[in-house]
Amino acid sequence: MRRYMTCKAGPFYFSEEYDKELLSPSLAVATVLNKTVADLPILPRKVSQLETELVRQSIFGTAAIEGNPLSQEDVIGIMENDDVPDVVHKSEIEIRNLVRAYEFLSKIKPEKDPFVLEESLIRELHRIVTSGVPHQFNEPVGYTEVGDKSHGGVYRPPRILKDIEDLMREYVEWVNSEELISKGPFVRAILAHYHFSLIHPFFDGNGRTARLIEAIILQAANVRYVPKMLSNYYYRNIDGYYSAFSETIKLKGKDVTPFLKFCLDGVTESLMDIKDRITDLIKKLVFREHLAQLKAQREITVRQFELLSLLLDDLRDFSLNDLMGERPFSLLYRKVTKQTARRDVKRLTELKLIAQAGENRYSLNLDAVK
Repeated sequence: MRRYMTCKAGPFYFSEEYDKELLSPSLAVATVLNKTVADLPILPRKVSQLETELVRQSIFGTAAIEGNPLSQEDVIGIMENDDVPDVVHKSEIEIRNLVRAYEFLSKIKPEKDPFVLEESLIRELHRIVTSGVPHQFNEPVGYTEVGDKSHGGVYRPPRILKDIEDLMREYVEWVNSEELISKGPFVRAILAHYHFSLIHPFFDGNGRTARLIEAIILQAANVRYVPKMLSNYYYRNIDGYYSAFSETIKLKGKDVTPFLKFCLDGVTESLMDIKDRITDLIKKLVFREHLAQLKAQREITVRQFELLSLLLDDLRDFSLNDLMGERPFSLLYRKVTKQTARRDVKRLTELKLIAQAGENRYSLNLDAVK
């Protein structure tokens, strides 16, 4: 832990003190899951699709935390529309800025290992997320409150420029110190997020910048997907986010366990989510290959193969009546009888390619191939 005495704001603590007995299991799980995800094979096309989806969710989440009113559908629309009207609302400018910030993030290739966070990079991130946003005092002077009265109270960050400049210098030195790097990328990234938020150097854009700093440190440590997932986790658990921040502030540098635990839970949840998504993609790929072999061996008919392929593209359950009267199934079964459809269902059930999903309903059984 480092203690720095400011001119006007009193002592400021850069702390990596946490309850190791409580958090060591979480860190171990996150480390193992991260390696598992890194080792899972995934097609480049699927990676691109997944990354695009995660960036959309992250942009929506990090903006919504700061009160941006646009919906997730609005965010997707802005990201897909390159035409910028002459008059753009502040909320839309913020989203377009975040799009540019994530594009900037994707181009950062660390020259050193471990990654060195520089103040110039922080300022560039802040410039990107606040570019064009009308704000009279959007400069490195903190005159705001942090937190929420309904979630543990508010915190007044340092207010004078000298304190902020001194603390940012100390912050960059501490984030790049051996003492923090030795804690591993998850602890380093989360505590970089937390302490930047405490300093709160800018009038606007601090939260978005803090979460981007966290993302950069994780990305530089070869943590996949999670850097783009945490902002959405924080938004979905906004009460816990603010409460963990407030609880940690009250400990005055003695212990950063509350915020660290909350964010580590987000890391673990995100890694589990990604592991499940990639595992499902792999299962589908293997299942599709298995179906091709069964068709080639005439274990299943062309129609049965097409039915299973439709189910692979849209994992939903169905009934016998759905096959006869609901698109796209009915396109396969419009020229055959209901008895034929019943025989198809019976055959695919016997092969364990589909399974019952309720009374008179069936669904694809991806576990048929282990």
